[in-house]
Amino acid sequence: MLLCLTATPKAFTQRNSSTVLVVRIGPEASVDPSHITLSFRAPDQLVQTATVTALVRSLPNQQIHIAAHLLSLTGPDGPVPPSALNWNGTVASATSGGKQARCTSGAFASGSMPSLSTNWRQSGMLRCTVSFALNGATLAPGSYSGMLSLAATAQ
Repeated sequence: MLLCLTATPKAFTQRNSSTVLVVRIGPEASVDPSHITLSFRAPDQLVQTATVTALVRSLPNQQIHIAAHLLSLTGPDGPVPPSALNWNGTVASATSGGKQARCTSGAFASGSMPSLSTNWRQSGMLRCTVSFALNGATLAPGSYSGMLSLAATAQ
């Protein structure tokens, strides 16, 4: 932003004037990483851990979420149902309004975009350590891979 002020010679007539500077800061959100590549090997490597950091500047009274969308999950026998993937999140660090937030735990479901955070109502930063785990009891031995998309949202 560039602000220019100029001086003018004193005039013989008097004028009243005022200048108003208005700065508008809009909401914004970012999450890092925006995608997580999942890689498992049944039956011995069923857990993968990732650190997810979200920075959010929101409008007052908005609920902030880190939304996770499971784009794909496949194994040696083809597509794997989303319900075979669970997550467990813990707070690694937080600033400002992120200090009120908690990282969540749960299971994915078809067509859902669960939130990896809860109780976040003010602008700030939240960093979660998230462990993704395959339910190995029903899976065939072999390699499994998938992709998650992450987004920070305020509503």
